Amino acid sequence: MKISEKLAELKQMEGELMRKYGLRDSIAKQTFKDTMVMDISEMKKKDIEAEQKKFIEAKKGKVNKLTESIEELQKKIIGGRNQVNKKNIKSGLDMKLIEMKFLRLELSKLMGLIKKDDFMSRGLNIDIDVWEELGISDRISLLEKRKSKLDAEIQHSNWSNDL
Repeated sequence: MKISEKLAELKQMEGELMRKYGLRDSIAKQTFKDTMVMDISEMKKKDIEAEQKKFIEAKKGKVNKLTESIEELQKKIIGGRNQVNKKNIKSGLDMKLIEMKFLRLELSKLMGLIKKDDFMSRGLNIDIDVWEELGISDRISLLEKRKSKLDAEIQHSNWSNDL
């Protein structure tokens, strides 16, 4: 299996994990009154308490089952990520991934500087042309070129290296 294939598999597993978190949350938030089909006003207090106890036990079982499933999936994801990380370290790709992280961060910050709305909202009223003079536009171009080159190297490595 190639690294890219494993990463795609891990992304799917993480999506499944998020859905399971959401399902567990919705089950935990369910109330007895919301799920009652019978008219409580016609039931005896003892019967209501018995039904409520059954409801809580069923809810507890569902939550516990989902929690076990979540923990199992988390272990698989952690193991897969660890496997990918070890391979990235062996191939030197880890350094490129870290560099990519900081390139994206800097690009994001610089792009935030040149958004006209951002200046107006803070009352700075700075002319966009000034940013050209400061070299921000050139810096963004340089970073985008480096990012594209680095991204191509990472993709090539991910699709050519077996896990």
